[in-house]
Amino acid sequence: MKKTTVSAVGCSLADYLYTNLDFGSAAFNKYKTRRDGDGGLSPGHLVFTGNLEKFSGVPYSQIIAELGCHEPDGFNIGGPAIVATINASQLVNGDKADFKFFGVLGKDQTAERIYSILRQTPVNIDNYQQIDGMSPFSDCLSDPGFNNGNGERLFVNNLGVAGEYSPEMLGEKFFEGDILFFGATALVPRLHDNLGAMLKKGRDQGKINFVTTVFDFRNEMNNPGGRWPLGDGDESFAMIDALVMDWDETMKISGCKDIENAFKFFIDRGIGSLVVTHGADNIYAWSGGSLFKKMDFTVLPVCSLVEVDLKASPETRGDTTGCGDNFAGGILASLTENLASCPRGEIDLLDACSWGAASGGFACFCVGGTYIEKYPGEKREKVSRYYQAYRRQIGLAGK
Repeated sequence: MKKTTVSAVGCSLADYLYTNLDFGSAAFNKYKTRRDGDGGLSPGHLVFTGNLEKFSGVPYSQIIAELGCHEPDGFNIGGPAIVATINASQLVNGDKADFKFFGVLGKDQTAERIYSILRQTPVNIDNYQQIDGMSPFSDCLSDPGFNNGNGERLFVNNLGVAGEYSPEMLGEKFFEGDILFFGATALVPRLHDNLGAMLKKGRDQGKINFVTTVFDFRNEMNNPGGRWPLGDGDESFAMIDALVMDWDETMKISGCKDIENAFKFFIDRGIGSLVVTHGADNIYAWSGGSLFKKMDFTVLPVCSLVEVDLKASPETRGDTTGCGDNFAGGILASLTENLASCPRGEIDLLDACSWGAASGGFACFCVGGTYIEKYPGEKREKVSRYYQAYRRQIGLAGK
């Protein structure tokens, strides 16, 4: 049987993790956003270092020190594209699929730390190149007590050489994949501004276009309160086979205020399938039947076993960094594993969401989004417990 190949590109960077912060502290409120796109700190969102400095009028090094972030509590690989790809590659047997990541890093110590972690995963990084400059990184600030104890994080991002990565640098090899995974391209601006052309190229070659999004601070800053573009126009939506977003991104990209109208917006513009997460709240899903089998607008819970386990063993709690990225990776894994044996239009989106909910929930037990396995198949074993429990939770046990 021919292996399915996934070509992945998008946001990939170093995550410097700061845990146990207090988003209600005086220091945090000093640098908290006052209005959309102003460059201040905002729980659940992302801001660029330069814009935070402009907002505050003080160097970022002073801000991070005032917040109590002196030495990071951890280091990990972050970014919705690479985290989702790593998770999917760990869940899918290597005999069935190849996962190839395309990206760029600087020539610095951060790049070497990223490579050292990636070499411990099943992801092929032959096309993850280095150029002169600084590797992209984010400081991930986490408050585990935020939102009634569900936890929340925010990101302060430095684009580094990701600001230079272009479709020309991506090259033709990317389009050899059966699935083209575009993850959070808003943090790789030259790719994001040309996303429509890349989606069209994938569609013309018969590939599956899978897209995830991220808080698009660049467009929020340029047009506060306005819609965010995805690609170079709304015609891009009809070339997307699967789109996974969180609640805020869904509302910002659609311009809607409620989930039903947001789904109608995307469906009317030809989206193939859509899944929306909302932190510890419900999951929303729909499929038109072109890739996943047809499914009406459906509301799904998060995995309840995760909270049961966290309450039973609170010392196992990590943070919420990477939960959404791992959720998307679970859907990508299910799609990849089923593509070889199941025709397009017959793949089960509920099964994919089950792997997503299990993967996103399991990330709560880690600090940072990337889990390093002790042996091949370890993560699938651990996530499978939550997958089976979730299927029972939503009434799919035995199906």
